[in-house]
Amino acid sequence: MMRVPASKKPLLDCAIAAVQGWTRLYTWGTEPACRDRRRQEIASDIWESQEDARRRGLTSTSLAVHIVARLLLGVADDLLWRCQYEYDAAVADPPSRWTRGAGCGAAFGVAVLWLLFVATSLSALQPLPDSMHLQRLYGQKSVRAATGPAPPR
Repeated sequence: MMRVPASKKPLLDCAIAAVQGWTRLYTWGTEPACRDRRRQEIASDIWESQEDARRRGLTSTSLAVHIVARLLLGVADDLLWRCQYEYDAAVADPPSRWTRGAGCGAAFGVAVLWLLFVATSLSALQPLPDSMHLQRLYGQKSVRAATGPAPPR
């Protein structure tokens, strides 16, 4: 198998480096076994894409575009993978008292800020007008129909 020198496929090299960088970023902080397994899955997928492109006779530029498109379209899935990892880790290892205390403190702080916002917003409201002028809003007929016939003059 003949390898193309790196200088002849700079776009492909940049696309692969972008995928590897993104993978390192969203797997950062996970357990080493899980992190390495995910990174190997992505590396395997890139290798399979390269082999498929070679068999089909695609250029390195078209493969680079394909890889970048898959990277951009897969960001949401990668973030969901990370959220699922965090959820599974939280279920397997319940939060400590400090974590629960910090969560309750944050919720209390948000509630206090919301109450302050509501209190200042209500005091800044303009007063309502004395009357709503129902005759002007609904017309003379609908007001009479609602209140009954007009009194005699």
